[in-house]
Amino acid sequence: MHSNLEELIKKTSELSSLPSTTMQLMSLLDDETVEANKVLEVIEKDPSLTANLLKLANSAFYGLRRQVGSAREALVLLGNQTIVNLAFATSMGDVMRGPLAAYRLDRNQLWHHALGTALAATYLASQEKSQEIRQQAFTAGLVHDIGKLLLNRPLKKELDQLPPDSDFTCMLEAEKSILGFNHAEAGARLGENWNFPPYLVHAIEYHHEESDESENNKLIRAVAAANLVTCHLGWGGGTGPIGEEGFWAAVQDYGYNQSCIEELLEKLPADLENMLNLIGETL
Repeated sequence: MHSNLEELIKKTSELSSLPSTTMQLMSLLDDETVEANKVLEVIEKDPSLTANLLKLANSAFYGLRRQVGSAREALVLLGNQTIVNLAFATSMGDVMRGPLAAYRLDRNQLWHHALGTALAATYLASQEKSQEIRQQAFTAGLVHDIGKLLLNRPLKKELDQLPPDSDFTCMLEAEKSILGFNHAEAGARLGENWNFPPYLVHAIEYHHEESDESENNKLIRAVAAANLVTCHLGWGGGTGPIGEEGFWAAVQDYGYNQSCIEELLEKLPADLENMLNLIGETL
């Protein structure tokens, strides 16, 4: 870890650790054989988390044939690992809702970008025909920009000098020039500090890379392309969208054809709006 980055994590006390419930869910994320009772033990002691989890489980996104009224029912119908991922996403909301002045993001803007990317990554990962990748994609898309939480304070003055429509390349280069590392690198180290499983750390670190040779390449491509799609629709995470030609070239470089991306661009606004309505928010 870059010594200055390690020191920054230590000094940013509000990010030194996640809420206890989130940390407990994190310990379950990478356990494919997690027992139902262990999941319920964490979820049911938090009434607010349980309520929001049931709203999400009953959403059209998961297409259950009947409404569920308890965390246990949701576990039976959706599976332990899906519920752990949903609960983790719900619990991360409190961490990611705040404003980020350095990136000109008002309250909830990073959170909405994260949710949009999570939904888009899930759709793209579904093209891989892998339930495991689909489950991982939602969580990875949700946390891909956590590095911005860490860099917000030291970058407030410097990044304010950038034009408000700075693209990915401009922002990454500015972060690196000022601090010696960018938000993707910072997010990966923060994820390690929070004991994120390796697949999440890799997705965070490489979500702006053109390619990656690791075993998590399919997941990383889904998150990277989803990030582009979300920004293209106007829900940027502090950067402006790239041009039309550059956008299509980039998503195709990640391995997605035009019809797939066009379908995602059409359906994502409604998916995000529905998700936000379930948790009592609006765009």
